[in-house]
Amino acid sequence: MRLRWWARVVLVLTAVLAVGCAHTKPPTVGPPPPPVLPEGKTSFNYIFDPSNPALGLPADVQFVRPHPMETTSLPKYPESALAARDGPHREIVRIVIDTEGHVSRVGDSPMGRSDGGPFAEDYRRSVEAAVKTWRYDPGTLRHVEDGPDHDGDGKPDYKVMTSWELVAVYYDIRFTFEIVDGKGVVTANP
Repeated sequence: MRLRWWARVVLVLTAVLAVGCAHTKPPTVGPPPPPVLPEGKTSFNYIFDPSNPALGLPADVQFVRPHPMETTSLPKYPESALAARDGPHREIVRIVIDTEGHVSRVGDSPMGRSDGGPFAEDYRRSVEAAVKTWRYDPGTLRHVEDGPDHDGDGKPDYKVMTSWELVAVYYDIRFTFEIVDGKGVVTANP
């Protein structure tokens, strides 16, 4: 029996498709992608304390505040709070910077209260872990006296430091944790 040319073409195409389908791999099914968690934003700012003892120093003593020596790492948004979409949350602490520039103590601030809630301990642990890595040039009290009056205007031209001492200093800091549009950028607002 003779096959017509179009029947031959159909047979060839069927054979090619059958061979091609035999070599096709079945689709692989893997684990589902992890759920997308929102991202959190963490920021902080220093709180002014009007009762700070450095404000009442005599004229012959200058106070030099501690300055951060390196970039300060911000607290991580606690995963448990982030998964529960808990926020915003404020955590207010008082840190003590010792004479070596380390954060030696983290405690409650008299300048305000932290927010409570089911994740309060997680937020506090995150804040404490972050601030304990912060390093500062320590605070200094400089004892000064008037320098000479070289220009004859009756006023000293500068102050002369006669001695200095390193001192422990406290700062009150407010940390804010927020979830913003499902995404977040860590920022600092000192």
